[in-house]
Amino acid sequence: MARPVILTDVTELVDGTGDPAFAVDTARLIVAWNSAAEDLLGYRAEEVLGRSCAQVICGRNGQGYIVCTSLCPLQRALRSGERVREMRLQVRRRDGVPLWVAMTSLVLPTEVPVVVHILRDITAERNQEAFLRQVMEGAAALVASPPSSPPRPDPPPPLLSPRETQILRLLASGYGTRAIAETLAISPATVRNHIQQIMMTLRAHSRLEAVVKALQRGLI
Repeated sequence: MARPVILTDVTELVDGTGDPAFAVDTARLIVAWNSAAEDLLGYRAEEVLGRSCAQVICGRNGQGYIVCTSLCPLQRALRSGERVREMRLQVRRRDGVPLWVAMTSLVLPTEVPVVVHILRDITAERNQEAFLRQVMEGAAALVASPPSSPPRPDPPPPLLSPRETQILRLLASGYGTRAIAETLAISPATVRNHIQQIMMTLRAHSRLEAVVKALQRGLI
């Protein structure tokens, strides 16, 4: 018969995980917290051990509802033996900065069951999805709102350099400054300068407005 896993084993397992990870018991109290979790969320292990994970993680789902409560679906799955699925939650760092994480959970066969939560930072991915959603909604609004008066002849399209057009296409695809810089092998400062020039040329007050105006005028 296999030896049951004990708390020391759980701590070693969590500490040896490269990704941010922590473990909770059936009372939802944190029993292990690794250095990667410290780096991601800003809490030191001594600050969270023995505390309720709901107090520390305070996770919300995509609709803004608090998930980390006494009705935690992972705890219900643990008690019922259901499969624990990945969850996407918005959490807050110790300094208040919001983050989106994908949380994968593993139930360990300890004498008293323990759940290990492994986190992956998906903030950039969620921000890109939100930006793309805004772009699509803005484009749909343009299509759904016919002009109330006969359309005027379109003015000549503003002149954008090939590089500015390239950056504008990447913006429309949801790329941020750093991602554009890495894609085009240029510095983030150069990207910001190009974006500022694009906004001036299109007379846009934001990146989103610049993308919508470019779509409206057929520039991208």
